[in-house]
Amino acid sequence: MKIELRLGTPADYRAVEEVTREAFWINTDCRPYIDEHLLAHKLRQTSAFVPELDYVAEVQGNIVGSIVYSKAKIVESPGKEHQVLTFGPLSVLPQFQNKGIGKMLVDVTTAKARELGYTAIVIFGHPDYYPRLGFRPAAEFGLETSGGRTFPAFMAMELKQGALQGMQGQFHEDAVFGSLQKEEVLAFDQGFPQKAPRAPRYPWRFCWLALNPRPESHCSDFSSRI
Repeated sequence: MKIELRLGTPADYRAVEEVTREAFWINTDCRPYIDEHLLAHKLRQTSAFVPELDYVAEVQGNIVGSIVYSKAKIVESPGKEHQVLTFGPLSVLPQFQNKGIGKMLVDVTTAKARELGYTAIVIFGHPDYYPRLGFRPAAEFGLETSGGRTFPAFMAMELKQGALQGMQGQFHEDAVFGSLQKEEVLAFDQGFPQKAPRAPRYPWRFCWLALNPRPESHCSDFSSRI
């Protein structure tokens, strides 16, 4: 199987949203709906979106994976901020998971981000998967979430050695990450083929990332399989 990575274009946006929806649908067994496809849609309308890092993976001319980057910041104190990157959604169609496509997307885009002069990436993701790609617990760099918390799924990677050393700050993403409302998500989802939620594995309140400040974003082990 030949996998090709390339920079995404506006003509790819709808296909990427469809791939994202399919990739994250597994999470409907631990939460009532998924919103990553709307997140991808709305992120591209913000000034935080980084089109130079908007990559897709193709197999036989069809998009099977994608990664979306946006600008974020570390706030040390009022008036003292440092720009960083974050990414997500990172999506791979279920039938193409466990083939290294997610790793390829991360490896290519982190290298490109370094070329573009970005110094660090901070993410929320599966703590068993992303350390294999070079991420470390954000707490090791003295970072906290915007709510003052740390936990294993909160991770960071320096693109420039020492870029995060001594910051002792809080991580803030673009406001769109916290703005997705249920009614808006369900209305947006009406534009996609109808799809039944998966049968619950356990009560939604026990999703594995219950302490995530964005708990709706990663409640299954999806990212460990891409």
